[in-house]
Amino acid sequence: MTAFGSATIACRLVLTPLLRLLGRPALLTLTCFLAALLCAGLALPVPVWALGAMLTALGFCLGVGQPLSMTTVVQAAPAEARSTALALRLTGNRLGQVAAAAAAGLVAGLAGVAAPFVMLGALLLLSSVAGLRSPGRPEGAGRVAGKRARRSGLRRMSDL
Repeated sequence: MTAFGSATIACRLVLTPLLRLLGRPALLTLTCFLAALLCAGLALPVPVWALGAMLTALGFCLGVGQPLSMTTVVQAAPAEARSTALALRLTGNRLGQVAAAAAAGLVAGLAGVAAPFVMLGALLLLSSVAGLRSPGRPEGAGRVAGKRARRSGLRRMSDL
């Protein structure tokens, strides 16, 4: 788990070059697809060193999704609704974590301890397919060249 967590954080060191190389939609889709394969692969009987390598790579792939999904929500939401959009994203994540844990426990009880990894891998695969099918947002969408973004209605009233 240390390798998984470290890779989740370390992926941010190379996130900017990967974004420049692949672009946001392709990077999210690719890492989600690789995470699906790696997560389902955890169900296979592999040596401990291979399991460690798989968990490290899985941590890297899943670590890419968190900052990219946050910035995607911020870019997609209108300026006046960004905080609400981020709150909804966070609420959805927490509900998904609870539901995934409950479903994994149910699946493990019915089909064995390897089944939840295959189930989560299948869900990640569905997510990557959805990423392929969703239209990408063109660069600079929503912005007019040379114009500054309109500021929200909140203004500083005093220097206190």
